[in-house]
Amino acid sequence: MGDDACVTDLLPPRPIVGVLHPGAMGAAVGCALKPVASAVIWAAAGRSVRTSKRAELSDLVGVPDLAELVRRADVVVSLCPPMAAREVAEEVAAAAAGREAFVFVEANMVSPATVREIAALLGPDRVVDAALTGPPAYQVGRTEVWLSGRAAAAVAALFEGSPFTPRVVGAEPGEASAAAQALRSSD
Repeated sequence: MGDDACVTDLLPPRPIVGVLHPGAMGAAVGCALKPVASAVIWAAAGRSVRTSKRAELSDLVGVPDLAELVRRADVVVSLCPPMAAREVAEEVAAAAAGREAFVFVEANMVSPATVREIAALLGPDRVVDAALTGPPAYQVGRTEVWLSGRAAAAVAALFEGSPFTPRVVGAEPGEASAAAQALRSSD
């Protein structure tokens, strides 16, 4: 997968998007992607009643577990507590064994080094670093999603016209997290 055309071809015109996990930001991202997705799914196993209710109110489709989400999704968006990001990526990698055609969006507030570790685990062609700057977005102009990685343009296209303003900032995983980290440091 060396060129942009091959990376873009990973995503069908209306991909199935899997959100791990629909907390406040995950539910907002799921809602933002519904207009361009054929479905936005989430893994129900082990989630709280509160998370289940939030997903239901956001009209996200529950699937039994992570393995089913990874089996079905063209795009997997990881939104979890930052300290769990690597573990979630390892679980996705185990569930995806032998599966090639999906994009993993690392959207947690983690270091550039952690994003690069996750890219090494899942493959740099399929990992997109997504740094969210701002609150959960339900209206335009408050939140940006900075993206880097070889499939960043394809993921940015999913966010076009949504409350999340996409910004592609580089071709390598870790660049978006570094840019967001620099922004936070300057505040």
